[in-house]
Amino acid sequence: MCRTITAPILYSVLLLILSSITHADGRLRPKMWATPVIGTELNNIYRVDEHLYRSEQPDDEAFPQLAAFGIKAILNLREFHTDEDEAGKTELKLHQLKLRTGKVTENQLIEALRVIKNSKNPILVHCWHGSDRTGTVVAAYRIIEQNWSKEQALDEMINGGYGYHASIFPNLVELINGLDVKRVRAALTN
Repeated sequence: MCRTITAPILYSVLLLILSSITHADGRLRPKMWATPVIGTELNNIYRVDEHLYRSEQPDDEAFPQLAAFGIKAILNLREFHTDEDEAGKTELKLHQLKLRTGKVTENQLIEALRVIKNSKNPILVHCWHGSDRTGTVVAAYRIIEQNWSKEQALDEMINGGYGYHASIFPNLVELINGLDVKRVRAALTN
């Protein structure tokens, strides 16, 4: 016996599915998370605190905007791309730490945090999308410099809307969970 689905049954099923989606538990963005920055060429740019910003790869139009905005230094985490061409004639101080997303190490996080800490002026950290490598460095910054718990830092990294690719780079969560906080802090004071 073959039954066909009638329009009223199909409509009821769709209504049930849609109502379950629209009534999902919502969550407001915590105030302590990075704040979106508007008015630049970048879509994924956030202010972490008065000293640190995070973003996707800036293009040649965004670099002058960043300089005008008050950012003085850039930390590029991309493995095969420098910012020299895009930064053009700006006076931004360019740093690069080549991170392979699937193999980021605690020692590389120490290097990134050292660059951030030694920058006396506002610094922007970025990778290609501003999600995975950048998110990991910012999570480490939150833990080491701002005394956040690993859970709080990971919550922001994963759920902050930065585009973290959980299914591709679960190693980054493992890295943050295994971060030796005492060792990292000691390395940054030397």
